[in-house]
Amino acid sequence: MCIACVDDYAAALVCEERLPDYLRKIYLFQDLADDQIDKVVSGLRSTHLEEGRNLFRQGDPGRWFYVLREGHIALYRQSAEGRESIFAIVGPDEVFGEELLFLENASHDLNARAVGDCTLLCIDRKHFRSFLESSPSLGFRLMSTLYRRQRLLFDHIERLTLQDATQRLMAYLLDQVSSEGGPQRLELALPKNTLAAHLAIQPETLSRILARLKQCDYLHEEGDALVVQTEAMRAGLMCERCEQRWGCPGPGRLHRDPEPATSKDALSGSGALVQ
Repeated sequence: MCIACVDDYAAALVCEERLPDYLRKIYLFQDLADDQIDKVVSGLRSTHLEEGRNLFRQGDPGRWFYVLREGHIALYRQSAEGRESIFAIVGPDEVFGEELLFLENASHDLNARAVGDCTLLCIDRKHFRSFLESSPSLGFRLMSTLYRRQRLLFDHIERLTLQDATQRLMAYLLDQVSSEGGPQRLELALPKNTLAAHLAIQPETLSRILARLKQCDYLHEEGDALVVQTEAMRAGLMCERCEQRWGCPGPGRLHRDPEPATSKDALSGSGALVQ
């Protein structure tokens, strides 16, 4: 380990001595031999992105794909009126932009913005394609990565189109905690306005729903964190789903905001204005 890494956490994230070990922990690179890992490292560069800065914009040439080491990246589109629709939030140790590997003269279909300060590894697309041609296992892992991303997108669209605002927020919070029961502490990784845009909810509606969830004892605040009563919230979400079909009042008797995201709204970003 170099001396700089001992004293500087930011330097450690992009230290060339430590990058091979880090890449081996990423699903996409786990089958690569040591010499292949070294070649990947030789063809990448690192970058830091400050909060709110764009990594790329829709239509920009897709020279790189990325591994996010720290922070979060929002992948979104913006209408001419300024409305934003966030299609995905990328978290630490995730790969994104790899779909452009298969295209010639590729350009990005989405915008990418830093949510908090970010550290990224940028891998040259053309440099990496040579590995795909010589490593079938890498190709299969790449297809698996793309398939899992597609499944997440389908799940997100399903929630936007079939669940109301309260259900979407409850489901999101439950996704962020473990499957174990009991109270669980949750520190939201996203600012509330970004979370609202991701769930196609107006920021003021998000605040009202959180207040009602507290009133129903599904969660409470503890400093900057939320303590989620997982079993109660799961039961409440089940009743929220049943209420629309069978008239179940639900244990918390939540009064939902009339803010469902229709298929058209979900894909156009209506109701997801970031302020």
